[in-house]
Amino acid sequence: MNFFKFPTLLILFICFVFSNDVKADHHEKIKILYMGGRDHDWKGYYEAIVPLFKKQGDFELIFSNKLDDLKVENIKDYDVVLFYGSGGNFTDPSQESGLENYVKNGGGVVGVHATDAFKKSDIYWKLFGGQFIGHGGGEFKIVFTDQKHPITKGMKPFMIHDESYRDKFHPETENKLHHLGRIDRGKENHSMIWIHEYGKGRLFNTGLGHDEKAWPNPALQKLVVRAIYWAARKSVKDPK
Repeated sequence: MNFFKFPTLLILFICFVFSNDVKADHHEKIKILYMGGRDHDWKGYYEAIVPLFKKQGDFELIFSNKLDDLKVENIKDYDVVLFYGSGGNFTDPSQESGLENYVKNGGGVVGVHATDAFKKSDIYWKLFGGQFIGHGGGEFKIVFTDQKHPITKGMKPFMIHDESYRDKFHPETENKLHHLGRIDRGKENHSMIWIHEYGKGRLFNTGLGHDEKAWPNPALQKLVVRAIYWAARKSVKDPK
């Protein structure tokens, strides 16, 4: 045996082991792709969360209005994709399949007021679990149906001025959704906050967040911040 080769072989072995341990989601900060450029005040919401996310210190927020960033070769660079608002349609099948494969393989998605989007896409509907069918508005109470989940743990019912999104659920994933909170206003008692584990990935959705009357609500901000950590499979933290 040539002992002079041993250190080289050992170094190569160590490099091989550690290179296979490193995962794409092990960024110094949680890398978030914010998909804007559609309907609702996507620019306003982006500007509203920038200081919140910056103060948190754990997030790197990247804005995009290019659907091609959902393609496999681009979306893999992110830990979480944040969808806000309504409208839009995929312009290339590889955008749609890129998003689905991303989630199946462990990617995270957070949806805020985002089930009235990409309504021609069965995949988007299936991922989110629900698709918008109508809403009321004004001030109402949100109550939690699961107070043990890391996203909602310890949270109390709260009032918010918003739209009360109603959704029809996808027949393939309806029974796989885990509901965390609902509206509590007379005959309106439908779910407005849920999670969905799809393949190896995680999705959080809330119908809340219509406009600047809702965005500053501390409870909504807490839900979104906690959801980012959860979707990225990190220890859940509250807003600073």
